[in-house]
Parts: sequence; structure tokens; C-alpha cells
Amino acid sequence: MSLNFITKHLVSRIQDEVKTKEKILKHDGFLMLDEPIQDQKLINRLNRYSPYPKEELIPMSWYLLKGKTILEIYSKVKRNEFFIYKLLDGKNHKMRIKKK
Repeated sequence: MSLNFITKHLVSRIQDEVKTKEKILKHDGFLMLDEPIQDQKLINRLNRYSPYPKEELIPMSWYLLKGKTILEIYSKVKRNEFFIYKLLDGKNHKMRIKKK
């Protein structure tokens, strides 16, 4: 299955948003979604390249996701509905950007 123009555009917007958020947070890793999104599998995190199902190491392809799911991911990233784990003083802390 191939991505249509609108889906490709939305995926590229997600990737741009993730890059921007990574620069703000000075973080190059996973963005953990506040609320997981249900598609074929439960998606709870993403990086600049792919979404990841909960409890799995291998990412899902954008090609496998429904349009509604991709739109939901974009919306959550745009509204800062995610957090990161950052190591400070030897402990992991949840960090986030203030929600708009």
C-alpha cells in the first residue's frame, strides 16, 4: 500500500515537528505519547523516523497506519501531548514542553 499525497504531507509535517521539539528539548530519542493511540497495535512513542508499538523494539511503518491515526499523532505532537525521559543526576526524569 502506498501513501497518498495528503498522508505523505502529514508524515513530513510530523517529522518536521519532531525535529523542532527535539531542538527545544535538546533531546534525540523517543517522544512518549501521554495517551497511546490505538491502530492495529497500540502506539505509545515515536522518533523522527517512525512510530513504535507499545512493548516492541521494531518500529511500524507509516504505510501500515490509518489516516486517522497519523492525524492523531500529528495533533498530539503539535499540542505537546508527549514527554521524554532525561537523565539528570543519575536518575531518569519526565520532561515536557508546556502545552499550548
